[in-house]
Amino acid sequence: MLAERMARYEKGSRATVMMRLATMTVGVGVAAMLLTLAVVGGFRYEIDNALKGLAADVMVSDVSGMMNGEPSPVVQSEGFVEEVLSIGGVKAVSRQVSASGMAKSGDNVAGLQIKGIGPDYDSEWWADHLVEGTLPDIEAEHRSKELLLSSATARSLGVHIGDKIEMLFASGEGRARRDRFKVVGLYNTGLEEMDSRLALADVRDVRRIADWDDEQISAYEVMLYPKADADEVSEKIYEIIDRRYDEGDESVGSLVATTLQERYPVVFDWFKAHDINARVILIIIMLVVLLNMATTMLIMVLDRTGMIGSLKALGMRNGAIRRMFVYRAVRLFLKGALWGNAVALALIAVQAVWHPIELDASGYMLAELPVRLKLWWVVALNVAALAVMMVAMLLPSAMVLRVSPAESLKYKQ
Repeated sequence: MLAERMARYEKGSRATVMMRLATMTVGVGVAAMLLTLAVVGGFRYEIDNALKGLAADVMVSDVSGMMNGEPSPVVQSEGFVEEVLSIGGVKAVSRQVSASGMAKSGDNVAGLQIKGIGPDYDSEWWADHLVEGTLPDIEAEHRSKELLLSSATARSLGVHIGDKIEMLFASGEGRARRDRFKVVGLYNTGLEEMDSRLALADVRDVRRIADWDDEQISAYEVMLYPKADADEVSEKIYEIIDRRYDEGDESVGSLVATTLQERYPVVFDWFKAHDINARVILIIIMLVVLLNMATTMLIMVLDRTGMIGSLKALGMRNGAIRRMFVYRAVRLFLKGALWGNAVALALIAVQAVWHPIELDASGYMLAELPVRLKLWWVVALNVAALAVMMVAMLLPSAMVLRVSPAESLKYKQ
């Protein structure tokens, strides 16, 4: 009650300006912390989601192909696929054939890796990232020679939907193989560096380019459910490989299972660096807010010296008086936090919908500043900040113990 009345009749107080500054500091601090979480979470989600769609959670391929940079043929096994699908957390297993070459349109040239997919491939993710046209018709009776390019590659080649591009491939015998593909669709994941190197086509077209038979593939792509652990799934795949090889299945003898983190360690190290930066920023902002609130608490105590003396003379204990000032500080914090949350959520919504802040894709991997904030992050941040603030305010509130009723009653307001 006393804390409520202090706030109500504080307008004429000498501490009014400091109270407003404290409220503003809390608001700015909470908003900055939420924006930091949103940006770091956005980077992790967008890049991780794009990598999973482009390269799968776990890739099972021939070890020699990983070492020389060119895919080596793997004899596909239905039994192996069924066993991998039985692993908990595995959503789908798709087969693909890859071939690398040069794309040419007029005077424009670009290096491309064409990934051939078949009817068993889960193309829902690609459909979600389609910005124009359609996906290659992989269920047609005959080879379609259709190609899905990224928007970045289409710009660099100067091509549009319906245009044809010439592809040049180097065979293992040293002879060049040429082919022409029709551009039927454009996709965009935001990862321009990876988008510019990858195209999608019918697996039959890519097999013809690689001169492989129908039983040969480049790799199995294993997609997982969101909460599945890629490392655990990879270990179980190795157990299947070892067991099948011991039983005489030589087609799995040279297979290796690699997770995204193993194939793109630089990206995940970058994530870790961002996480460290985020922690440092949050700690610094929290310290600034706490120091400002501590200063405000001291000013509140000094401004109410006379009232403290009167309450002590009337028999109120020191602990009750200290709680009164802590409650007042909590009120200030909640008011500032409310404004901070409102401002931060509004800015996050604007960026998520209209994308006013753009990035250099060559340095940040994404062309737009990503933001992603979960509700429990907001609740956890606010609750944690309030709890830390309440504990921290116990120290400056101890100034109440030093106020003497005899001396404070002489204090001139």
